[in-house]
Amino acid sequence: MEDRCGVFVAASGNDGSKGTKADPVKTLAEALRRARATDSDVYACAEPFAESAEVPAGVSLFGGLDCANGWTWIGAQTKTTVAPEAEAIPLTLARGEGTTRVEDIEARAPDALAKGGSSIAVLADGATAELARCALVAGNAADGADGDDAPSAAPERAPAGSNGVDACSDLDDVEGPDATLNGGAQVVNACGEELSIAGNGGNGNVDNGAGGVAGQIGAEGQAGAGEPPSMSDSWSCGAIPNDPTKGGGSAGVNGAPGPAGAGASGLGALSAAGYTGVPGGDGTPGTPGQGGGGGGGAKGGPVCTGGVSGAGASGGSGGAGGCGGLAGKGGGAGGASIALASIDASVTLIDSTLTAGHGGNGGKGGNLQPGGSGGLGGTGGVGLGAASDGCAGGQGGKGGPGGPGGGGLGGPSLAIAFRGTPVVQQGQTSLAPGAPGTGGPGGSNNITGNAGQDGATAGEQELR
Repeated sequence: MEDRCGVFVAASGNDGSKGTKADPVKTLAEALRRARATDSDVYACAEPFAESAEVPAGVSLFGGLDCANGWTWIGAQTKTTVAPEAEAIPLTLARGEGTTRVEDIEARAPDALAKGGSSIAVLADGATAELARCALVAGNAADGADGDDAPSAAPERAPAGSNGVDACSDLDDVEGPDATLNGGAQVVNACGEELSIAGNGGNGNVDNGAGGVAGQIGAEGQAGAGEPPSMSDSWSCGAIPNDPTKGGGSAGVNGAPGPAGAGASGLGALSAAGYTGVPGGDGTPGTPGQGGGGGGGAKGGPVCTGGVSGAGASGGSGGAGGCGGLAGKGGGAGGASIALASIDASVTLIDSTLTAGHGGNGGKGGNLQPGGSGGLGGTGGVGLGAASDGCAGGQGGKGGPGGPGGGGLGGPSLAIAFRGTPVVQQGQTSLAPGAPGTGGPGGSNNITGNAGQDGATAGEQELR
């Protein structure tokens, strides 16, 4: 083998050298750069190189050479090892014109460290390539990141309703007691862009009480009836919707729970950047509870001091509905362990061994936040003598809990992953996938069963 055959590289060399057998360069990256520029090949010593390298299209990389003994071939016993120390793909086969050939190389990818990171020994990006007597070894992939949790504490309790006014409590210096006493004022709970609005309390009047107002958001909190002139004996402050003899405001309906995020499923995808897994879906926030209905007002009549006619007690307003809980975020996908990733490439393996490590586990879905409690209804005003009390407003509904995040997809362990053309296997080529990653559990202890799917394991698997 003469110097004119190509560029020679040894770990003991110098990148400023001539690149000959007697004066080799130090790194594969420099040797491959020169080979591309001079349309030649690279000859590498059978020793370790702690780097990652890209093999240009049409360039051949011959390893397994004994550079201490005339650069003779010893690849059957000792190969050239390409093993970067940090997370990286040891060998990338670039797209372009011409066939790339790699012989007697052991490409050893380190374990992935970053959340969801993959370990890939060789990535062929659109290349036409032949790999002979090579050993491709992928490390273990990293687990996916856990989804962010929603706050564990529920939102603050919604505002309570306003109290009604006692009978005859507002005195007018000129005309005596007021003819109308206003019911408890409406209260509002702001939940982001949504509002939960409680119903006003009914006014108290001399001859009859006014009904309360229904609460808002979702199904309405039923308003209590006011006291009619003819029902002084049968009217009460019970809270039965649509019963005109009952003056209490009914409680607001609870908010709906937010849907859980979907657990991740599928296989993931390949690109020139490597493997991309499927994360779990984010949950959806719960909806606010509806406001409670306002309580009915009572009639008064000649009940004030000295038998003077005045307004009866007014009703309390309903409590506002509680805010819905926030949702958990989806868990991240586990990384993949892939010995050979072929993306729209044409690759032939000859007498080679491919070994994959453990796929990364999917990340856990984020926990949900419980919904906030509804506000208490305001109390009704107190009647005077035989006159009825005003009625209380209904309590606001509880906010719905948020949905938990879905678990992330478990990472695959694949000897060969390809997109496009299947990889050709010749001679004594062997494939040894490892164990796949487990799908991440759904948030809040997988309460809704939305765990991610386990990863795949296969000698050869097509990905999109």
